[in-house]
This record gives sequence, structure tokens and C-alpha cells, in this order.
Amino acid sequence: MRFSSVAASLALGISIAALAPTAGYVGPAGYPVLLTADQAQIDRAAIALLEDPQIKAARDKVIRDWSALPPHASDDGKGQLAGAVDELVYFSVRSAVEASRPTPAIVWAISPPHRLGALEVPGSRWGIDLPDRIYRGAAIDASGRYVIRGKRSASPSNDDFLFETTDRTLKTTADLPASRIDVAADGSFAITVDASPADGRRNHLTLPPGATGLLIRDTLADWSAQLPNTLSIERIGGAAAPAATPGQTRAAALALLDGYAKFDAGLLGNIYAKPANQVTPVVRGLSSGVAGAIVGTSRFSVQDDEALVFTIDLQGAGYANFQLTDPWARSLPQAEITSSLSDRQARPNADGTITFILAPRDPGYYNWLNTNGLHDGLVALRVEKVANPDPATIVRTARLVKLSELAAALPEGAARVTPAERARQIADRKAGFARRLQ
Repeated sequence: MRFSSVAASLALGISIAALAPTAGYVGPAGYPVLLTADQAQIDRAAIALLEDPQIKAARDKVIRDWSALPPHASDDGKGQLAGAVDELVYFSVRSAVEASRPTPAIVWAISPPHRLGALEVPGSRWGIDLPDRIYRGAAIDASGRYVIRGKRSASPSNDDFLFETTDRTLKTTADLPASRIDVAADGSFAITVDASPADGRRNHLTLPPGATGLLIRDTLADWSAQLPNTLSIERIGGAAAPAATPGQTRAAALALLDGYAKFDAGLLGNIYAKPANQVTPVVRGLSSGVAGAIVGTSRFSVQDDEALVFTIDLQGAGYANFQLTDPWARSLPQAEITSSLSDRQARPNADGTITFILAPRDPGYYNWLNTNGLHDGLVALRVEKVANPDPATIVRTARLVKLSELAAALPEGAARVTPAERARQIADRKAGFARRLQ
């Protein structure tokens, strides 16, 4: 059995060339990139496990425990609690089911609610999941040897695709970014994964002691043009554990849920200890993933007649995003509203900065971050691929203003939007998200 965290691999003596994927590799026949045959099998089993009485009891315990956390003090926190816990439960159960298999599988681990054929798949969003980012993972063990085979699409993801190892505490312990991966002319690539050191080799991810999971991130800055990579994983060495029994899988799901709930509670406690409506960016270390990137989080608090205005200096970043979540760090509806905007989706100011307008009501400007009717929640800023970042100057301004005073608070020439243009923006967003599932 391999019970591990997704958020929490060089075969010895085998060359990269020997492991190269066959020409034209496109993943499981007849299935899209994300909704694979393995995904369907795992989701069906995970949905069935949700009916287990012990899983239901554990879900109720998390609701009771989280009712004592700071987000529960707001009406929005109370209203969003059950939905946020349900998604964390599904993430935990799905992870346990994947890890119970005798062979690993790459699974779309953090995802919004969606349909897989006739199957209605619950959401599994938590931990400030980013709508631009495809989070996939696989349970592994540090004694194993694996090969990951991939294929870039004709409209590939951002240059930012990243493979990481995680441990049982959810910390990233090693990484392999796109800059250290060679891709063939046809878009195919192969990565070896095991405990041996890279020693300068490319396309190799070293498994540190205690590694229990792989976390794979594809970043889609432009939903209309970019698609995630096709991926598969194969164990090629090391003794594989037998398949878990139903009781073992249930026990693993309960343990994962307990750990994730405590992890998220700590994340929320840190955020809610800071003032609202302010973002202080910091540089991420390896342990938190996406090493070297800049991230800033805060809670927002706005009324119907208010707007929170942020102007961001990208400092030449290769990628940036500003997003909203509910009070429990679960992303808001990703396709239906502009709950997040990347640097490719937003419209810049004349000087290259970007001004984002967070408000419960449509302010009539293009860069609206829609709170989905919430007055309290979280904001997250990500600025990545910056040569010499200065986190202290990323956020130029952060102002809470009345909607009646909004025009005066915005840079000259801020892009306005008509109702028809807003409708097109949302239609394009829905179509872009649907491409991931086709």
C-alpha cells in the first residue's frame, strides 16, 4: 500500500533514451488528457466511499472543529463551511483510493465539480487552489523507480510546468521545473524518478528519503490557447506493495482527512491573524512549492457599495495571477465568473502595471474580480518567473473605496466594459475551461 499526500522519481542503469516515449504518445486511448480511464476508475471508487459511515462521521467532526476557526465568525464563513469541508473530504478520499492501488496513477487531484461521462464528480478544491493551475499527483514511495511519460499539446501549457516530491507533512522536498526537462520535437518527453542523484542529468527527479507523493503543476495563463500536458506514470523498479483492502483504504482516507484539516486550519489561522485588505508578498521557499516565486495572501472584507483596488507591478514576470477564494481557502467558481485573472487575461495600465478591482457587484471595469456575492473571503497574488524580484514593491497600492469614488481611484484609461463585453468575457472563460476536459 502507498498512502501519501498529493500536496504534500532514473531508473538505475537505464538511460533517458531507453525510456523515451514512443512517437505520437497521446495517453490512454479514447480519453481526454485529464479525464483518463484511471481517473474514472478512481473517482467512481472515491464517490462510493463517501457513503461510508466512518467517512461521514469524520466529515461532521471537521465541521465541528472548523466552527471554532476565525472564518466562522462571518456570515459568509458560516455559509461556505459545509461546502468547503465536503470538498476537502473528497480530496482526501480520492487520494486514499489512488494510493490503494498496486500500481501508481496520475490523478487530477484538486479540481472543481465536473462531469466524467455520466458521473457527477464532486469538487476537491482547498488550500487556495489556483484556477489557472492543473494540480495532478501520484502516490509513490522513496524505494521505487518510476518513469513519467508526457506529451506537450499543440497549444501547450505555460513554460511553467513543474514536478515536485512531497512528504507526509505536505512539504515539497525536491523539484524538477520545465527548465530542466528536454522535450523532443514531437512534444514528447520522459522523466526518470528514483532515489539516485541527478549529478547534472536532465529529465530526472530525485526521490529524497521520506518522499510519499508527486505533485505536478501545469499553469495555463491563457485558457483560450493553452492546454495541460498529457501524462502517465509507470513503476519500473522496487518492490510494489499489494493492493489495499477496503478497510485499509478507509483508514487511510480518515488519516488523510485529519491531517489535511489540521494543515488547512493552520493556514487559515496565519492568514486571519493579519489585517484585512492588505497583501504583503514574500518569496516562496522549496518547502512550500514553486520555489523562488512570489506569493501574497490576505483576507478581504468589502460591502456591496465598496470595492477593493489593487495595482500590481509585475516586474517583468513571466506569469502573474490575482484570485479570490471563499473564507475557507476554496477557489470560487472558476469558469462561471471572473474569480481570478492572470496577466494574460487582465488588461494592463498604460505603464504596464495591472489594476484589479475586487467587488461583490460589477463595477463596469474589465479587471473585475467577482466575489460571487461574498463580502468576506481570501485573496491570493502570485508573481512568478521574475529575474530579480523585489517583493516589497510588487503591490503598488491597495485601497478600499466606495463604488461612487471608484473612477477617481483608478489609473487614467482603466478599461471599462459594457454588459455585452462582460458576457463575451464570461463566454470565453467558460469555453477556455471546457477545453481542458475535451
